Amino acid sequence: MREDALVYWVGTSEEEIHFIDAILSAYDGIACVRRDFKLENGDSLYMVYVTAGMEREFLDVMERLRQAARIRSVTKGEDDETPFRA
Repeated sequence: MREDALVYWVGTSEEEIHFIDAILSAYDGIACVRRDFKLENGDSLYMVYVTAGMEREFLDVMERLRQAARIRSVTKGEDDETPFRA
């Protein structure tokens, strides 16, 4: 795992991950959305690296984003989980 980042998996669609990425990009240094994803029970989960020390801010933004985006889940994970490359 990267020492300076936490891994989160966001359950959403490919269309929504672009919107989520644009919003998170506006918050300088909070997180980096990857195009890496995995399938779990038929759902796409997209990898997000969250900057160490910014976890609470990230979770707050994701909670507010649930009002505007179709986000099924936000779960903390591990970097060594095998994603697909999009």
